[in-house]
Amino acid sequence: MQVKGEVLRKVRKEQNMSQEELALELKVTISTVSNWERQDVPDGRYIRPIAEALDVSVHKLTGVPPNVASVEVKSIDTYEEENILLERLMESFEQYVQDKEKSVGNNKQEFWEDEWRNG
Repeated sequence: MQVKGEVLRKVRKEQNMSQEELALELKVTISTVSNWERQDVPDGRYIRPIAEALDVSVHKLTGVPPNVASVEVKSIDTYEEENILLERLMESFEQYVQDKEKSVGNNKQEFWEDEWRNG
Protein backbone atom coordinates (compact mmCIF):
# COMPACT_ATOMS: atom_id res chain seq x y z
CA MET A 1 0.00 0.00 0.00
CA GLN A 2 1.13 3.50 -0.71
CA VAL A 3 -0.04 6.98 0.18
CA LYS A 4 -0.25 9.42 -2.72
CA GLY A 5 1.28 12.81 -1.98
CA GLU A 6 -1.76 14.80 -3.03
CA VAL A 7 -3.98 12.67 -0.79
CA LEU A 8 -1.69 13.25 2.17
CA ARG A 9 -1.72 17.03 1.60
CA LYS A 10 -5.51 17.10 1.19
CA VAL A 11 -6.16 15.06 4.34
CA ARG A 12 -3.61 17.05 6.37
CA LYS A 13 -5.27 20.31 5.36
CA GLU A 14 -8.75 18.88 6.10
CA GLN A 15 -7.48 18.16 9.60
CA ASN A 16 -6.15 21.74 9.90
CA MET A 17 -2.67 20.43 10.59
CA SER A 18 0.50 22.11 9.36
CA GLN A 19 3.44 20.23 7.85
CA GLU A 20 5.42 21.18 10.94
CA GLU A 21 2.81 19.71 13.30
CA LEU A 22 2.67 16.47 11.32
CA ALA A 23 6.48 16.28 11.22
CA LEU A 24 6.68 16.73 15.00
CA GLU A 25 4.03 14.07 15.53
CA LEU A 26 5.88 11.57 13.32
CA LYS A 27 9.37 12.58 14.51
CA VAL A 28 10.51 13.42 10.98
CA THR A 29 11.68 16.68 9.42
CA ILE A 30 9.37 19.20 7.78
CA SER A 31 11.20 18.62 4.50
CA THR A 32 10.34 14.92 4.75
CA VAL A 33 6.63 15.72 5.02
CA SER A 34 7.00 18.22 2.18
CA ASN A 35 8.70 15.60 -0.01
CA TRP A 36 5.96 13.09 0.76
CA GLU A 37 3.32 15.60 -0.32
CA ARG A 38 5.13 16.42 -3.55
CA GLN A 39 5.76 12.76 -4.39
CA ASP A 40 4.43 9.75 -2.47
CA VAL A 41 5.12 8.26 0.93
CA PRO A 42 7.78 5.74 -0.07
CA ASP A 43 8.05 3.83 3.17
CA GLY A 44 5.09 1.67 4.19
CA ARG A 45 6.08 1.78 7.86
CA TYR A 46 4.80 5.38 8.06
CA ILE A 47 1.30 4.71 6.74
CA ARG A 48 -0.30 3.73 10.06
CA PRO A 49 1.46 6.46 12.10
CA ILE A 50 0.41 9.09 9.53
CA ALA A 51 -3.18 7.85 9.68
CA GLU A 52 -3.13 7.97 13.49
CA ALA A 53 -1.57 11.45 13.53
CA LEU A 54 -4.21 12.72 11.11
CA ASP A 55 -6.97 10.78 12.91
CA VAL A 56 -8.14 9.03 9.73
CA SER A 57 -8.22 5.45 8.55
CA VAL A 58 -5.40 3.87 6.60
CA HIS A 59 -8.02 3.17 3.95
CA LYS A 60 -8.69 6.88 3.48
CA LEU A 61 -4.98 7.57 3.00
CA THR A 62 -4.25 4.68 0.67
CA GLY A 63 -7.51 4.52 -1.24
CA VAL A 64 -7.64 0.78 -0.57
CA PRO A 65 -11.13 -0.35 0.49
CA PRO A 66 -11.41 -1.85 4.01
CA ASN A 67 -12.30 -5.31 2.67
CA VAL A 68 -8.95 -5.42 0.83
CA ALA A 69 -6.89 -4.34 3.82
CA SER A 70 -5.04 -7.61 4.18
CA VAL A 71 -3.72 -8.11 0.69
CA GLU A 72 -1.10 -10.81 0.67
CA VAL A 73 1.98 -9.80 -1.25
CA LYS A 74 3.94 -12.72 -2.63
CA SER A 75 7.62 -12.06 -2.94
CA ILE A 76 9.32 -13.22 -6.08
CA ASP A 77 11.26 -16.38 -5.53
CA THR A 78 14.92 -15.65 -6.20
CA TYR A 79 15.44 -19.21 -7.37
CA GLU A 80 12.69 -18.65 -9.92
CA GLU A 81 14.43 -15.48 -11.12
CA GLU A 82 17.75 -17.33 -11.35
CA ASN A 83 16.12 -20.16 -13.28
CA ILE A 84 14.65 -17.71 -15.76
CA LEU A 85 18.05 -16.08 -16.23
CA LEU A 86 19.73 -19.47 -16.64
CA GLU A 87 17.14 -20.53 -19.21
CA ARG A 88 17.75 -17.34 -21.18
CA LEU A 89 21.50 -17.86 -20.97
CA MET A 90 21.18 -21.45 -22.20
CA GLU A 91 18.93 -20.38 -25.07
CA SER A 92 21.47 -17.73 -26.07
CA PHE A 93 24.31 -20.24 -25.86
CA GLU A 94 22.41 -22.82 -27.90
CA GLN A 95 21.73 -20.19 -30.54
CA TYR A 96 25.42 -19.24 -30.54
CA VAL A 97 26.42 -22.90 -31.02
CA GLN A 98 23.94 -23.37 -33.87
CA ASP A 99 25.19 -20.21 -35.60
CA LYS A 100 28.82 -21.31 -35.23
CA GLU A 101 28.09 -24.80 -36.53
CA LYS A 102 26.36 -23.35 -39.58
CA SER A 103 29.38 -21.18 -40.29
CA VAL A 104 31.90 -24.08 -40.13
CA GLY A 105 29.80 -26.58 -42.07
CA ASN A 106 31.17 -30.15 -42.10
CA ASN A 107 34.13 -29.43 -39.83
CA LYS A 108 32.07 -29.17 -36.61
CA GLN A 109 34.07 -31.67 -34.57
CA GLU A 110 37.38 -30.15 -35.58
CA PHE A 111 36.10 -26.61 -34.91
CA TRP A 112 34.91 -27.41 -31.38
CA GLU A 113 38.13 -29.26 -30.53
CA ASP A 114 40.10 -26.18 -31.60
CA GLU A 115 37.77 -23.91 -29.61
CA TRP A 116 38.16 -26.12 -26.55
CA ARG A 117 41.96 -26.16 -26.76
CA ASN A 118 42.35 -22.45 -27.51
CA GLY A 119 39.63 -21.20 -25.18
